[in-house]
Amino acid sequence: MTVEQQSKSSSLATGLALFSMFFGAGNLIFPLLVGKTAGTETGSALAGLGISAVLFPFLGLIAMMLYGGDLKLFVSRLGKWPGAILLFVLFMSQGPIGAIPRLLTLMHASVKPYFPTLSLGWFSVALCGLVFVLTIRPHKMVQLLGTVLTPLLLLTLGGLVLFGVPNAPEALAVSEGTSFYFKEGLKGGYQTLDLTAALLFATVIIPHLARGSDPVLQQRQIRRQMLAASSIAAALLLSAYIGLCWLSAHHAGSLPANIAPEEILHVIAVKILGPFGGFIATGAVFLACLTTAISLAAVSSRYFETEWFRGKSSFAFSLALTLGVSAAMATLGFSGIMKMWGPILEILYPGLIVLCLFNIGYSLYRVRSIKTPVFLTLAIGIAGVLFRGIGA
Repeated sequence: MTVEQQSKSSSLATGLALFSMFFGAGNLIFPLLVGKTAGTETGSALAGLGISAVLFPFLGLIAMMLYGGDLKLFVSRLGKWPGAILLFVLFMSQGPIGAIPRLLTLMHASVKPYFPTLSLGWFSVALCGLVFVLTIRPHKMVQLLGTVLTPLLLLTLGGLVLFGVPNAPEALAVSEGTSFYFKEGLKGGYQTLDLTAALLFATVIIPHLARGSDPVLQQRQIRRQMLAASSIAAALLLSAYIGLCWLSAHHAGSLPANIAPEEILHVIAVKILGPFGGFIATGAVFLACLTTAISLAAVSSRYFETEWFRGKSSFAFSLALTLGVSAAMATLGFSGIMKMWGPILEILYPGLIVLCLFNIGYSLYRVRSIKTPVFLTLAIGIAGVLFRGIGA
């Protein structure tokens, strides 16, 4: 195999791995919710979803690429303490008290129809044990995700969408206009947390691409492969969102009025394929959440190992701590976790967008301004959340 062929193969495998890292609980649930609400305006909602859940994460990956995958360096331009606080919030929101417990609750919901007496607490403990086994060797994680788990995930999702197209009912008519559903899609994309995830996942992906590279050509080679891998992941994410939104928009009429968000895919799958569809939906949800949980557990544990314990504890201890807290937090349930993190993420996300833009500007054009625009954006976000809280 030539160097060029090896580079393309590596970019493809890395792109598949990136897709599976991103595609977790929120990436399944929020496109379904968006499609269910948007009906005949699903195209408008998808435009908003594509901006916040595809374009912004892609922006984050490119921004981190320019900083060599060093997240600590990336946030350091805000100052020592603001950077450290932001780093902490990022890892907590994506790690043991945010995204990982959310993934556990969705995996529990996916298997509960077959095991109705299975408690969320014990299930979370067992799942964390499985994630521990699959994550304990983080240097093999990208290969596992890119060559094994992602193809299975794509197969199950693709199969469900393919069988859902024939004889599908018309999407329900909606009363609001295009701009309303565009904003709904934009908000749904925020809730996937993918820009935050992009900053964390880049700390794993970029060092993986750097291994074995020619030192002379390393930077150029890494950037070329990272751009290719990010484009593959972005295209797969957008395709998955289109399929999920379409399914939900066209089958929303058959959904119970008070259905829980985490049960939508299972109900639609059973409607399309009968009991067999339930197995497909369970497989899709389980694989999507498992791949993302492995990725987040790896990067969160590395953060604890290096930043909290300063290398005085093993990666295995940090991983066990991360997953133990995650299992405990999962008992709050999906809605409880989102209620806790929703306002924080609403404040944080616009600030991260501004941080990425100005860090790209600094790296490429030496634009030095950073603190004022980021802190101002965060202040506006805080004021907005407080204003709505007072109004409520």
